[in-house]
Amino acid sequence: MDFEFFVDVFPEILEGLSITLSLFLWTLLLSTLLGLVLALMRLSPIAPLRWISGVYGWLIRGIPLLLLLFYVFFALPEFGDAFTLSPFRSAVVGLTLWTASYQSEAIRSGIISVDKGQYEASEALGMTKFHQMRKIILPQSVRIIAPPFTGNAINALKQTSLATVITVSEMTGITRGIIASSFQTVEPLLALALIYLALTTVLVFAQSGLERVFRLKT
Repeated sequence: MDFEFFVDVFPEILEGLSITLSLFLWTLLLSTLLGLVLALMRLSPIAPLRWISGVYGWLIRGIPLLLLLFYVFFALPEFGDAFTLSPFRSAVVGLTLWTASYQSEAIRSGIISVDKGQYEASEALGMTKFHQMRKIILPQSVRIIAPPFTGNAINALKQTSLATVITVSEMTGITRGIIASSFQTVEPLLALALIYLALTTVLVFAQSGLERVFRLKT
């Protein structure tokens, strides 16, 4: 273990942190929105919407993320210039599609956990479906959603490392470059592991904080 080399490469790997965080935040935002839509479709009384959401989840969860990234980056451009995306955007699209399939199940589990009496009470008050979901159902379901949602977010953060295979220069890509040029593996990989560990630890504490807040409210 060359500690001097470890100290030298640590800040170099950190230069890719901004790209890693950008990938993660865009993925988290877009996959949450898409996951909510898919969850509501799965719970819809309209059969075609339930079918589309179910097939989407089955298809995406059955495909490795690496293959999905390859498809978005290499295969989609064959359908025309409109489908040609930069490496970063391709990574965001692939990660979003993949993560949304899991977030939809987390959100759906929270929604169906709300007591049916809450639905009946809001309907008795004359609430529309939109206001019922926004003001009554979703706020109560957050307590159930939080643990699996955060787990999926942590997984998405770690999966951003796969973006290096489509030439995104995030932390893993920089680490691969350092290893290729220095022929030293232990120090760069240890630095990368510690950075990811720190990032996921922050998300774990965020989850614990959310759980404490909603535990106090119940």
